Amino acid sequence: MDFISEFNIFLSKSCSSKEELFDFLSGVSKDLGISNDADEVKKGLFDRENEGCTIIGDMIAMPHARSEAINKLQVILVLLENPIEYNKDENIDLAYSILAPLKANNEFIDALSSVATIVQNDELQALIRNSKKGDESKIISKMEEVLKNNV
Repeated sequence: MDFISEFNIFLSKSCSSKEELFDFLSGVSKDLGISNDADEVKKGLFDRENEGCTIIGDMIAMPHARSEAINKLQVILVLLENPIEYNKDENIDLAYSILAPLKANNEFIDALSSVATIVQNDELQALIRNSKKGDESKIISKMEEVLKNNV
């Protein structure tokens, strides 16, 4: 899996709002070298959200953005310490954020499909929700297993 690594998984992250979550995602994207402009990434996340809600069920959101400021396609996984209101009357505690360069058309579609497969695996979601710092490699292994078994 080229689109996520242990360094892109954040367990028990404290955020109080969608805005704070997007601040974290955009900032960490720059810190990890995924992007070169946190403000552009944040704008891209909100622009996509304005097109339609990215909650996909079971308190999981898939905020995503494509931008020239993004250097490589990556997924950032965030388990929130406490659920936040993501949209009016809709809470989330898990976010799979897909960030992609504008030119990464096929790769972006492939990542969306892979994340959709991962999200549908209840055992994996339970593993993530019960994980703590240091469990990132177990999460990656389970994701690989889920994707391999779904081919």
